[in-house]
Amino acid sequence: LDEGMQESQRAAHTIAAIIRTRSEAGQLMAREEIFHALQELRKQDGMKPDQGEHREEWEALLNKALMEHEDLKVLSGKDGVPYHYSGLFISEPYARILLRKEGDPLLLIAETVREHSAVYPRPVPLEMFSQAPFELTRDEILMCLQQMAEHKEYRDIARTRTSSGTVYLYSTVHLDPGYARRLAEWFDVGQFENP
Repeated sequence: LDEGMQESQRAAHTIAAIIRTRSEAGQLMAREEIFHALQELRKQDGMKPDQGEHREEWEALLNKALMEHEDLKVLSGKDGVPYHYSGLFISEPYARILLRKEGDPLLLIAETVREHSAVYPRPVPLEMFSQAPFELTRDEILMCLQQMAEHKEYRDIARTRTSSGTVYLYSTVHLDPGYARRLAEWFDVGQFENP
């Protein structure tokens, strides 16, 4: 391999390492952040930071890293910005949650509830949104539910309460209210009473 090829190979491996490190910390990485991280590494190595004149080269190196490392994945945000992560540390559903988390918490809750109702199909316990990766406070969750009740685009998000008092959310587009109630009761109480 000539020196240019070796340099490009090293850069692609460095990009993969940067993305993996961020993924291991449970975070997505925007393309611009990768570019800045590479700039910082150039500074640390005593090289002059790239002022953007070789932007196309960095894009090509990122694409090379994506092609050569199967674990590196890309998701587009709602603004079209690509976010990168490593499948070694973050699953695609988890990455989608992290991506939604960057935006509107109402949409985060609604889309998560809709996805669970449609795909699995099952309602989700309200307390799930206080845990990682959501990490909303109880007050934030309750405020979101109150705001959702006032907007017609969230009209399909409904609640049910189990016999033990746990609140579950589901989408009426994907789950019938009676079925959602029975599923919530099973997940919260029945499965533990009938092992």
